[in-house]
Amino acid sequence: RHPDLVVEVAHPKIIHESGAQILRHADLLSLRVTMATHPDGFRLEGALAAASSTGPRTVLYEGPVRGLCPLAPRNSNTMAAAALAAPSLGFDCVIGVLVADHSLTDMHVVDVELRGPPGTTGQSFAVHTHRENPAQPGAVTGSATFSAFWLSLLGCCQLPSRPGIQLR
Repeated sequence: RHPDLVVEVAHPKIIHESGAQILRHADLLSLRVTMATHPDGFRLEGALAAASSTGPRTVLYEGPVRGLCPLAPRNSNTMAAAALAAPSLGFDCVIGVLVADHSLTDMHVVDVELRGPPGTTGQSFAVHTHRENPAQPGAVTGSATFSAFWLSLLGCCQLPSRPGIQLR
């Protein structure tokens, strides 16, 4: 394969061990998805169901998305979508962070962070997106999610098929 971009999110030691080799063949970024909402908006299972927020903002989970999905199946869809969109990383290498934030009574916040390795100046390329989705108190899904999904689906259906995108 001849990738144009490699997104590493597993652990900093991967960059230390393999970063130079990867950079000989492709650009390299790290990926992290953080989802924050009021604790009432979570529908958690297993060990996370017993977790409680200890302050105004508490990180409930930080690690591979594969480990989060079974514990928060209704709250990890954005992170799972990132893992599916980056098949070379998948559920083991995309980092998910789930945050209980008591100040978020009417919205869900999702931050997606990509960071490249330091260049010769010591600075890194970085991209950070921040999304605020209005939500009713205690809602698992934000109020704008359905219309955004539907409009995206309609837009995809109008595009001519091309490699990597298959509509069936």
